[in-house]
Amino acid sequence: MALALLVSLGGCSLLGDDALEAAQEAFAAEDYIAARDLALAALEDDPEDVAALELLARAQLAMGQGGEVAGVLERIDRAGGEAQDEALLAAEGQLQVGNPAAARELVGDRRSAEAWRLLALAAVQEGDDAAAREAFASGHQAEGDKTKLYTAEASFHLARGDLAAAEAAVSLAQALAADRVETLYVSARVAEARGDHVRALSNYLRIIEKVPMDRPALIAGIAASERAGQADITRHLIAYGAQTRPLDPEFVYQQARVDAWDGRWGAVRERLQAHEPELADHAAARLLYAESLLQLGQVETARAIVAPILARFPGDEEARRVQAAIEATS
Repeated sequence: MALALLVSLGGCSLLGDDALEAAQEAFAAEDYIAARDLALAALEDDPEDVAALELLARAQLAMGQGGEVAGVLERIDRAGGEAQDEALLAAEGQLQVGNPAAARELVGDRRSAEAWRLLALAAVQEGDDAAAREAFASGHQAEGDKTKLYTAEASFHLARGDLAAAEAAVSLAQALAADRVETLYVSARVAEARGDHVRALSNYLRIIEKVPMDRPALIAGIAASERAGQADITRHLIAYGAQTRPLDPEFVYQQARVDAWDGRWGAVRERLQAHEPELADHAAARLLYAESLLQLGQVETARAIVAPILARFPGDEEARRVQAAIEATS
């Protein structure tokens, strides 16, 4: 909403201080898309605004755009400024582009909780789980905010199937910042791993409430609502995604799923056919398209679509189900 009001006003210019203040508010609310775009608006007024540049770098990191951060930090240096924990910002940018050695060098001898988090993630990228565990453990005793350390640690343990350790790390994160998006995400993932899909859905919905344009939370929420048997919520989330992201191929597919649930196979075919190029690599959408063709009597065309998917993913249950339906019709 901040972005729509402050950036997309066609004939209105935006004063730098107003844009920066709005960007700071958006960042504090964890709306990183708005924060990034509002910081860019502030920089149009003053390209050397160090505060706006630092906020831009932090928003980029929060969005996983680490490859762009080095250039922003260079702009801060050229402007004669210095970002807080600039070396750690640069280190995270290097991690996001898959360069753990450079990240480790940038961290140097810093030993804050954030530094230990980055060292742990560098160890993960290098395949050294023992070093990662040691870094996470050291971070527990370090100075500084540990929320990101705990959520990263929980994700680390989840990826290795250690749910007890993941839950312990999540509990620590919740004690510090239960409503932060990162905490809600990892809490949802732990709940999913435990089979508590209602709790997972609740966390995803809280993220969407905080950051309405959070695409990963919306997609995860759709899946969690299905697993929780909440069909009305599933439909509502799909409709919301389609409304807010009408050109997003994922939500074209999700709308087609709703058509299929309601038996509107002609609508499924038309919708997916209209976006066939964008969905060429979307296996689930291709399978749904094949099923719509099968339902409409175009058996051989359906077979031709399913065959390469099944060859690529021979264990895919949905591909095997559609293939079985084709064989039963033949």
